[in-house]
Amino acid sequence: MKAFPVIVAAIAAFGPGAATAEWCNPPIAPELTTPELAQEYREEFKDEFNQYFRDASRYTACLDAERTRIFEEMQITAQRYERFLGDSRNWTTDQ
Repeated sequence: MKAFPVIVAAIAAFGPGAATAEWCNPPIAPELTTPELAQEYREEFKDEFNQYFRDASRYTACLDAERTRIFEEMQITAQRYERFLGDSRNWTTDQ
């Protein structure tokens, strides 16, 4: 039964709240328009496209950060699982 407190401590230290996932909001592309409207609202459309590219850049940076975070979490979880398997070999069936 000695392994149980160790497992509980590991779960508390590295469990679901230890590293928080980030929600990455995908960018919304500018809507299609007519050539007439594009000409009339040229500056507004330029602003929309520029905003889209800024948002897309933030989105891909967020995805990169989330990818890094999940790989680190997977490594920690694999180590925890390895320790669990090692500890569980020593348990008797009545524990």
